[in-house]
Amino acid sequence: MPRRLIFVTVAAAAALAAQAAMQHSDSLPAINLQNLIGPKPQPIIGVASVIDGDTIEVHGQRVRFNGIDAPESRQYCDDAKGFEYPCGRRSAEALDAFLAASGPVNCTFVTW
Repeated sequence: MPRRLIFVTVAAAAALAAQAAMQHSDSLPAINLQNLIGPKPQPIIGVASVIDGDTIEVHGQRVRFNGIDAPESRQYCDDAKGFEYPCGRRSAEALDAFLAASGPVNCTFVTW
């Protein structure tokens, strides 16, 4: 009997045995993610200062925006004509202008 066939047969038997054991086992502990990572942090409220286009600081705590990936402060990008421009600085300036017009921020925890 070829070695590969023996290996595949043993692997299939092990998979079936593992499935049967898992299916009939009621003693597996329930995993509670909240117990592993702790409670959600409290909201952070206050005047924000801009770190870069997707990060602010409020009361000494840095807050990264969920789902936003802006250029870093010192990053340069190429425009449609191939000319380089300071896209990182511009994104930070745009966020700074928005926050100045908005007033205090209220940052709510979303995910680790």
